[in-house]
Amino acid sequence: MSSVSIEGVWTAIGTPFSDNGSVDWSAFESHLAQQAAAKITGIVISGTTGESPTLTVQEKISMVRKARAVLPPGVRVMAGSGGNNTAQSIELSKLCVDAGADSLLIVTPPYNKPSMAGLRLHYQMISESVAVPLCLYHVPGRTGQGLTVSALADLTTIPNVVAVKEASGDLGLYGRLVNASTANILTGDDPTYLASLAVGGRGVISVISNIFPEAMVEMTRAFHAKKNERALAIHKILLPAIDIMFCEGNPGPLKAAFEILGLSKNILRAPLAPVTSENYALIKSTLFLAKSQLASLLARSE
Repeated sequence: MSSVSIEGVWTAIGTPFSDNGSVDWSAFESHLAQQAAAKITGIVISGTTGESPTLTVQEKISMVRKARAVLPPGVRVMAGSGGNNTAQSIELSKLCVDAGADSLLIVTPPYNKPSMAGLRLHYQMISESVAVPLCLYHVPGRTGQGLTVSALADLTTIPNVVAVKEASGDLGLYGRLVNASTANILTGDDPTYLASLAVGGRGVISVISNIFPEAMVEMTRAFHAKKNERALAIHKILLPAIDIMFCEGNPGPLKAAFEILGLSKNILRAPLAPVTSENYALIKSTLFLAKSQLASLLARSE
């Protein structure tokens, strides 16, 4: 297994679609170039933000292959390959690794609500099938199953499970998990990212870095350089933009943001639908304000 740890700023990249509903490969490459230019640590393909439930297996594999081909070697590629069918998760995991993914994001199985014995079996079987690091994805708001700190810590003792994307938004649980596990704990909750670093977090798998990657990277750098006022200033500018990205279900608002900023089209796959016109207007005004404020702040080096 690779000894490279999972930490830093990762973008849960959105999947751009063309008018006919197919993947917009030109826009996807542009998204990747923007991320690389911002010196992001890595990208996550076919996660929640990438509309993974509506992507075909071939699309997921093609996106991993494309990302690995066009990104510089220093930008890492994680693929979302978990699901509620262990055998299918194993098959997809192998295909993603063959396509160039250097780590995998494995969600706790939704809908099934497995016991701890079942969860251990799921992660153990996937771990034994591939030779890359695994990041456990804890998102009770989407899976319907919230795990305790002790349960999460126990799952990180499985070989290859080297990180957790903790997306409950519960900073108390997050801090206790940092204490209880030797795995790297990353937040999947943008509003609490800066605070998570203060309690020992090792990074983020982010939605907002789709559109403001430089700001997320600079906020992280400032925190580790003990430039707390600069980190906090960036956080305060980003927070309204982060919040507006969840005015409706993710990634609906993000797709609107892509169109507003000229990155790709405001197209989602059913059952998701574009945001309302009222929310579109709010997203536009919020993003333009944040963009202006960040340009001014980031231009001032410290």
